Amino acid sequence: MKKILIFILIFPIYVLALDTNTSTKNAMSAYEKNDFKIAYFLLKKDYLKNLSDIKINFALGRSAYETGNYETALAAFERVEMLDPTSIRNKLELARTYFMLKMYEDSELAFQEVLENPNIPENLRTNIELYFSKVKKVQQKSFTYATVNLDWVYDSNVNYGTLDDNYNISTGSLAGIDEESDNAIQAFTNIINIYDIGSKNGFAVKNKLTLFSKDYKNMNDYDVQYVGYTPSVIYKETKYLTELGLDLAMLRIANKQYLRTLGIVPKLEYSHSNTLKSISHLKLQKKDFKQKIHEDLNAKHYEVSYALQKILSPRSYIQGNITGIAERKEQGERVDVDYNEYKADINYAKQFNATYGTEFYAQYRKRYYKNYSSIFASQRIDEGRTIAATIKANIMKTLNIHLKGSYTRVGSNQDRFSYEKSTLTIGLNKTF
Repeated sequence: MKKILIFILIFPIYVLALDTNTSTKNAMSAYEKNDFKIAYFLLKKDYLKNLSDIKINFALGRSAYETGNYETALAAFERVEMLDPTSIRNKLELARTYFMLKMYEDSELAFQEVLENPNIPENLRTNIELYFSKVKKVQQKSFTYATVNLDWVYDSNVNYGTLDDNYNISTGSLAGIDEESDNAIQAFTNIINIYDIGSKNGFAVKNKLTLFSKDYKNMNDYDVQYVGYTPSVIYKETKYLTELGLDLAMLRIANKQYLRTLGIVPKLEYSHSNTLKSISHLKLQKKDFKQKIHEDLNAKHYEVSYALQKILSPRSYIQGNITGIAERKEQGERVDVDYNEYKADINYAKQFNATYGTEFYAQYRKRYYKNYSSIFASQRIDEGRTIAATIKANIMKTLNIHLKGSYTRVGSNQDRFSYEKSTLTIGLNKTF
């Protein structure tokens, strides 16, 4: 009799719990399918039983946002912020929700916090810039920000010395080139201005200025100064983002003019889902070498690239890229200008907590030179591999320290061009 009584008391509770679990599963299934209306209806009924569940609260916030229930969305995203303050994705959703609620100062501060994180991928940075520009437009302001890197770099093979002590040519062999190591101070700056033309048509204008300098302690013939300017027009819809940019750049080596380039770069980003994106670009570029002895290096550069990016969690992502490149000389008889190159690379980044994050990178590439070399009695083929790892730590809100190590090995059927290189970089990143 006692067992029957216990069963009568417990069974309704069990059925209720079972019903709640089923409802939550159905809600999350609808959310994954972007059926935000059904997801919101189901999640709102049971969210009080899941106040400490990050995933369910984030899904409720996204579903509420997409169905226009911004107050509910704000409450859900704020709960996630308390449970996981390192979630970049949630901070972005908070910023968007503030904007829809016309809380423009809060929105501006939230977008700024996301932009200050160095671990976000470049395409997500562009989307954040667009949102930020809309906030600034409402406040009748343009939007400008800058990131600055200052690094100490050790390079084991500045001069690309050969792998072997000797290398063969068609008439015999020559002594290899010894590797020379050195350290350098390098500075890198990006200054970006973006202005939203109008919310109705989704257009924005972006101007990007890039400055780079690398000064070796001893090997000053390899010092580099670079200036790049990229004005572009961006158009964004729900699933698409397109950008058409003009790429202007000037490169100096050892304080002498070396190269100027002019290119046009159309880009397309397509969102398959909330966590999966395709990113592609074309580049049509003209290379103009400024020293007379280098004029026969002048070439036209063609590039096509496709990337697939997966957001693994609010704090991590992985991105794979494949790229095809072709260069064709404009004049002269040099055999080291015309080539086709194919490369694949993969990038993984994760933010462990509010302080520490990491990034891993690997690349494989193969280059085929078009013209036959009589000196080496063969057509040159180079094959390269690179791996790199970075650890990042936040010192202050907008100040980051990073440590990066990389290793590159290039093998060539013409041994003169085979080399290996290791680099170690320690530096600071600051956002203004």
